[in-house]
Amino acid sequence: MSDVASVPTGVWRPTALTDALLAPPATGLATGELDRLRADLVRELAAVIDDLPPGEQLVLDAHRLRLATTDPERCAGDGEFAPSPRLTKRAIGVTAVARWVRGHAVAPSAGVRDVLAAGLDDLVAAADPALAGAVRPPWWAEWYAELGPGGRAVVEAEAVTWATQLATALRWERIDPPPVVGGRDDWWQCPGARQLTLKGRAEVRAPVPAAGGRQALVLVASGIPGLAWRTELGFAALVASLVRGERGAPVRSVGWWPACGQLRVLEVDGPSLAEAGKVVVAATATWVDARIERRRAPTPTGR
Repeated sequence: MSDVASVPTGVWRPTALTDALLAPPATGLATGELDRLRADLVRELAAVIDDLPPGEQLVLDAHRLRLATTDPERCAGDGEFAPSPRLTKRAIGVTAVARWVRGHAVAPSAGVRDVLAAGLDDLVAAADPALAGAVRPPWWAEWYAELGPGGRAVVEAEAVTWATQLATALRWERIDPPPVVGGRDDWWQCPGARQLTLKGRAEVRAPVPAAGGRQALVLVASGIPGLAWRTELGFAALVASLVRGERGAPVRSVGWWPACGQLRVLEVDGPSLAEAGKVVVAATATWVDARIERRRAPTPTGR
């Protein structure tokens, strides 16, 4: 179900990740297996989400899944998102690499500069009454526009590092047809539990030879692989499978930790998706409990 490879960062070669990505399928889904798993998951999630306070919505993404499984006490916080160079580097970097792969930028660093400039241009255009609603700037654009020269330099440096790591991680010329870099995230709204949506994403979606058009996913992670690496890779594969169905389910999820030169491979089959589904149900229950406790918490005086 899984494979582990570790290569010292100083001698890393992109062949290892590319080989893992394009290898023939080792396992697979039996006919009807995904349908049965989906039915079980919908039933269990509906029972859990039924306790969510009325009017609230829960979007379970990789970040919230990680909090629920590794640091559940943080689920009780207000969950407010604050942009930072560290948090924006992926959004900027993956768009830059997509431009570079398509031949629209001479290097990942040039792609980052183009993406940042385009974000500012879109912000200006969106403020024009004549273009109201026609242009939607990226979510980070307004925050980035308010930074001084030093802050913008840090954002660019972080994004260039991230983009360069992804660009040099693969032998892109071996992937035919060309992969999808970034692109739309996978959104799956749970039938019978409309308050819950699962959101999965991957940095690269590459076609796997001899897999009938099915893809493999590449997820870029920070730090080193923790004990929950199977959960992170399995969650991305599960959401993609739920969205795309049996014929479009990914062959495997490949995790890449550039800081330590390590990769992890999770082959997608019935047991791996079922394992991910159990974690999703447990994480959803953790977040629902946190929302209930927040509603019950007394309001601080003076507010």
